Amino acid sequence: MTKTVTWHITNAKILDVFNLKFDQTDLWIDGKQIFYRGKDPDLRAINTYDAQGKYIVPGLIDAHVHIESSLLAPSEFGKLVMPHGITRVFADPHEIASVAGISGIQYMLEDARQSPLHIHYMLPSSVPATPFEHAGATLHADALKPFYSVPEINGLAEVMDFPAVFNEDQDMHQKIQDAQAAGKHVDGHASGLSREQLAIYRKYSIDTDHECENAQQALERLNAGFSIFVREGTVERDELAILPAINMINQAHFSFATDDKTANDIHSEGSIDYSVKLAIKNGLSPAVAFTMASYNAAQAQKVQNVGALTDGFIADLVVLDRLEDFSVEKVMLDGQWYEDTTSTVTPIANQLLNFTLQQSDIALPIDDSKPAHVIEIMPHHITTKHVTEAVPTQDGYFSANDTYAKIVVAERYHNLGHGVGIIKGFHLTNGAIASTIAHDSHNVIIAGTNDDDMILAANTLREIGGGEVVVNNGQVTILPLAIGGLMSDHSYQHVIKTNNTLRAAFSKISDIKFDPFLTLSFMALPVIPSLKITDQGLFDFNQFTFINIQD
Repeated sequence: MTKTVTWHITNAKILDVFNLKFDQTDLWIDGKQIFYRGKDPDLRAINTYDAQGKYIVPGLIDAHVHIESSLLAPSEFGKLVMPHGITRVFADPHEIASVAGISGIQYMLEDARQSPLHIHYMLPSSVPATPFEHAGATLHADALKPFYSVPEINGLAEVMDFPAVFNEDQDMHQKIQDAQAAGKHVDGHASGLSREQLAIYRKYSIDTDHECENAQQALERLNAGFSIFVREGTVERDELAILPAINMINQAHFSFATDDKTANDIHSEGSIDYSVKLAIKNGLSPAVAFTMASYNAAQAQKVQNVGALTDGFIADLVVLDRLEDFSVEKVMLDGQWYEDTTSTVTPIANQLLNFTLQQSDIALPIDDSKPAHVIEIMPHHITTKHVTEAVPTQDGYFSANDTYAKIVVAERYHNLGHGVGIIKGFHLTNGAIASTIAHDSHNVIIAGTNDDDMILAANTLREIGGGEVVVNNGQVTILPLAIGGLMSDHSYQHVIKTNNTLRAAFSKISDIKFDPFLTLSFMALPVIPSLKITDQGLFDFNQFTFINIQD
């Protein structure tokens, strides 16, 4: 009996994710699904696509991403990543939730519905991330539970508060139980955890992690039963160190994630497509790399009939010219070839920045007879070194130079105060940088060489309602972020252009090659080793407590 379907794709080398090989075969697509893989004389199609011998792989999947880190609204993020072959992402709206609470999550859901990109959301598990910083909102289990009825919600996002899990905090465990009761799963965040601590997460069925920095950590998580998201973002460049852990026997437990990647980096080098290219370049077979980037990610995130090109699977696919240093020629989502779509970004009701900061607030007394605790940046990592060493002083106060800069975090929601510390590694020769992106509570964060420029940077952020700022001897360059001080309400092209201008201004006061603003943002994240700073002061991860800048 003859059946007519929507599309017949012929003359293609199609990835078989189950046998890790490419076959010269056909695909028959009916509506949103693949009806049949192979030759069938009884099938007819309304449309035919001749792939002319090119390769076809399943749509690429980002297993864990914060869309806010791209500085784009979800609909603009989709326009940026889909031409790179990304057809599905699992996003944690933790950042906007930390600023705006439930209304932030609702905003992300509504704006994402303008995009054909499949955007699954994992509900933020830790708002605020810890009790050691002040956020714009607090989300308890009862606030999150109703969202499990929303189709786009896939589970509970990265559980980063290990002490709450270990100590069986009632609210944290209720969040985990609610996700599981709804048939969803729970992502992990195991930065700095020992093998024994990993077992605590597994006890409560937390089953993924994206915080591996090397092969040894990846194998520890593999042995504990985790699915591992190999992270390659703007700051977190972990893939090359993890790749030696992956082989043909264990590859099914690995997939790719960007976590945090700016629009500029996605535009210039790619998203998950870049992760695939990097893996192939460093010895992973193309069949394995593309399978990790599709089917493995779908399996880790418990999404069925996604990530393979055969009968019954969703028709998300990418046409490639070659397998190694490939370019994406066509992308299909839900059985439709992708074309740029019209969408409108509207800003969320922005919370005014409510803080005051003056020079006397950020003066830092230092006894030059004693060493000071210093945050040392580890380029391309969100972890830091905790160093104790002599620092420059003048008249009893810290005095910055091109090695040591001052760093300040000011609480922006209720003017509750600020923390002041010393940071090493920005190589600032002059001026200051500041941002309202400061993971995870997104207070105002500033690093600089002189108090005049630091205060000017802070005042500028308040005037523009949030964003990123470079100040150089009183000259100000800005990137406004109207959506919660995290995302722009402009097109991705505009954001990339403006960010390039900002980076050019920064290059006049520093020679570093890593992203300064995303790196700066993680200096305020106390759940990541080893020394960080919040609005409440200098935080030692290993002791899990605040410390004075000098003992």
